[in-house]
Amino acid sequence: MRPAVSALASIAVAAAILGCSVTAVLAARFSYPWFSAGLYNSHQLTKAQMQANYDRVIEYSLFPWVRELHFETLPMSDAGRQHFAEAKAIFQLFVQGGLIALVVAVVLGIWLWRRHRSSGYLTAGAIIALATPVVLAIPLAIDFDRAFVVFHQVAFDNELWIFDPRTDPIINYLPQALFMRNAFAILVVMILLAILAIMLGGVLRRRAGSRGEPVAVNPG
Repeated sequence: MRPAVSALASIAVAAAILGCSVTAVLAARFSYPWFSAGLYNSHQLTKAQMQANYDRVIEYSLFPWVRELHFETLPMSDAGRQHFAEAKAIFQLFVQGGLIALVVAVVLGIWLWRRHRSSGYLTAGAIIALATPVVLAIPLAIDFDRAFVVFHQVAFDNELWIFDPRTDPIINYLPQALFMRNAFAILVVMILLAILAIMLGGVLRRRAGSRGEPVAVNPG
């Protein structure tokens, strides 16, 4: 039973790292002025108004109880509203999925530790999570524009993500640089969380060893 639980815990750790990284970067709304270089202020909004609009997008994307998106200073078409709703569903997979994975990882981790003094699942999950930044960083660094288009073509079954600035000027305030920097920020946070998971696993292994208890040498 332990190998199966350990494998599931490793997957949960990796999923939690991914979901928490996406959530953390999106929640860092203060990064908007730094990450949004190249935006086109088509409606002559103040910095406070631009930030407020961005805050509305993030709140709508992150919080399931926020069911409507509305900009006080910009118009929005039905097509734009539909795309944001579809994007919200994807973000909720990361947010809620990451939270569920974190709970599963903690519960299974406690069981593995109490029953077997096993912590290898943390390292295994971290390694799985580290593979994502390694794999994704290459295409993102080589040609982010192409990677950006491919992602949207895969994630959405329509072309509503191709905004018309005349009907949905919010796109002028969400420049591609913002998406690129958020993407790389997510990868960086994933790496940091994976390193923390590996360090925690090492601490637990040393603690088990200092008590003279058998330490699992496999990923479980």
